[in-house]
Amino acid sequence: MTILLWDKPVIAGTHLVFSAFEASQFIAEHGAHRTDLHRAVADNCIQMALDGRASPDEARELFEAAL
Repeated sequence: MTILLWDKPVIAGTHLVFSAFEASQFIAEHGAHRTDLHRAVADNCIQMALDGRASPDEARELFEAAL
C-alpha cells in the first residue's frame, strides 16, 4: 500500500489529516459512533483509495464533507 499525501491537509477539529490513511484512522478513533450517510460514503471511498480503486482527491473531498 502506497500512502499518497494530499496537496492540502484537512482540518478536523484540532487535527490535521494529510492522507487517506490518516483519514481512515481519524474516522476509526473519532467517528466510529457516527452512522450517517456522509460518514459511510467517506469511509468507503477512503478504503477504496487505500486499495487503489478510488482517487485520493475524491476521498479527501468526501472526508472533508463528512466532517
